[in-house]
Amino acid sequence: MKKLINIFISLILITIVLNSCTSGSKRNADFLPPVKIEIPDEIKGDKELVDMVELSEKAINEFSDNIERLAVDGKVILNKDEEDLTLFDQMKIAKMAVEFVSNSTQMAAALEKFDTYVNSKQEQGIINDTQLKALEQVALKFSSRMDEIDAKYQEYYN
Repeated sequence: MKKLINIFISLILITIVLNSCTSGSKRNADFLPPVKIEIPDEIKGDKELVDMVELSEKAINEFSDNIERLAVDGKVILNKDEEDLTLFDQMKIAKMAVEFVSNSTQMAAALEKFDTYVNSKQEQGIINDTQLKALEQVALKFSSRMDEIDAKYQEYYN
């Protein structure tokens, strides 16, 4: 049991060290270009909604980069059979998983804020068609980006 705990602690420390070595890296030029969500003139006076759209745009772009980074960094390892994985491969997979979850927190926060905003406005009965259209654009951009990523990496893993 102690050996398992030591291995687990070692994995965490290695992940932290590797994470600190890769933090601050620039955006990969081969990644899809950032998504831009246009804000209609009709809602520019609704600061809360504009902030929500901008937060969502940033979250979609970071999540998109996060998925692409995982696809590129994990290509060799994720194509291996489980029995062919070395200890170093397993540590790299753990590192990638930690980075993916860590980098996806903004997306989760944006989704929660988005959901709270929509539910609050609907409960109050004060959401109009223009607001709904702006919110729909966020969902469409996210769906479109996931389709682009799927198409780009569809044949990446064989």
